[in-house]
Amino acid sequence: MHLRKTSLLLLLLTVVPVAHAGTTVDSIRKAQQLICGIDQSEAEFSTTDDHGARVAFDQDLCKAAATAVLGPNAKVVIKGYPDDQTSLAALRSGEIDLIPSLSADLSHTTESGISLTRPVLYDGVALMVPITSGIEKATDLSGKKICVLAETEAEVTLRAWFESHHLTFIPFPFQEEGEMEAAYVTNNCTGLAADLTRLAETRESFGPLAKNYALLPDNISKDPLAVAYRTSDEQWGKILTWTINILIQAEESGITASTAQSPNTSRNPTTQRLLGKTRELGRPLGLDDDWAANVILAVGNYGEIFNRNLGTDSPLKLPRGLNALWNQGGLMYALPLK
Repeated sequence: MHLRKTSLLLLLLTVVPVAHAGTTVDSIRKAQQLICGIDQSEAEFSTTDDHGARVAFDQDLCKAAATAVLGPNAKVVIKGYPDDQTSLAALRSGEIDLIPSLSADLSHTTESGISLTRPVLYDGVALMVPITSGIEKATDLSGKKICVLAETEAEVTLRAWFESHHLTFIPFPFQEEGEMEAAYVTNNCTGLAADLTRLAETRESFGPLAKNYALLPDNISKDPLAVAYRTSDEQWGKILTWTINILIQAEESGITASTAQSPNTSRNPTTQRLLGKTRELGRPLGLDDDWAANVILAVGNYGEIFNRNLGTDSPLKLPRGLNALWNQGGLMYALPLK
C-alpha cells in the first residue's frame, strides 16, 4: 500500500507541471491582447541599466509575439517599468506576458522563475568621441578623460578593459546623465562611455551637434539582450524563441514585410515554410500554419526591425555590427526550419 501511495504521489508530481503548460497563450487568446513589459529607465534615475533607445525595438518584438498567437491585427498593451527588478516582479506575478529585452547575464539567467530566449540584440559598453579629435579606436583614449556615470557597470568594465590593455584610464564620473552630457559637449572630456544603444540615443539628443560625434567601433564588453518569460510556461518560451528565429531567417531568405504577401513561386523549402505554404511550422507550437507569414507581414524581418528602430532608417544610425546576419560578419543565426 505504501508503495502504491508513493507511486501515485510521483505520478501527480509529474502531471501537475503539464497541466499548467500554455497558460500564457491561453491568457493572451482569452484577453485578445498581449501585455508587454518594457524597461523605460533613465540613467539619472537608475544606475542598474545603461541601455537606451530600445522602446520602439521592444515594441516590435512584442508585436511579433502577439501576432504569432493572435494573427493579423493583434493588440499589444505596453506597460513601462523603471528598472529590471520591477519588470521582473511584474512578469513573475503574471501582470505582463514577457519582457522583450533583458540582459542575458549571470544575475538574470539565475533569477528564480525566469527564463530567457536566445539573444535578440547584442549591446555592450562603447565609446563616443568628437570627430575633430581624430580618435579612431578605444586605445587612442589612453590618458584622456572619459565621462562616465559613476558606479555603473560601464565604469567598472572600462577600468578593467584599460588595465587589461595596459592603458591609462582617466574617468570623469558623474551622478546624473544631464550633467555628464553637458560636460562632454563643452569639451571637459574627450570620450563618453555607456552602452552602445544609450550612446546612440545621447548623440541624437544633441540635435544639430550630433553630426560632430562618432561612435568608436570597439566592443568593450558583451551584453546580449534576450526575451524573458516565466519558466513555468515551456510552450510560450518555445513560441518566443521560434518567433525570433523566424525574423532572422526571413532576413536571410530575403523575405520582407512587403514581399511576404506577394505571389511567390520559390521552391526553396525554407521559403515555403516561412510563407505558410506547408503545415510544418504551426502544429509543433500550437499555432496556425501561417503564423510565421503573419509575423513577417506585421513587423518585417529582423533587419527591417533593426534598421527601422536603431539602424540606418532611424535617427540613431547604429551600425549592424554584431547584430548583422552570421553570413555578413554578425552573430544573428537562425536555427534550421526542419
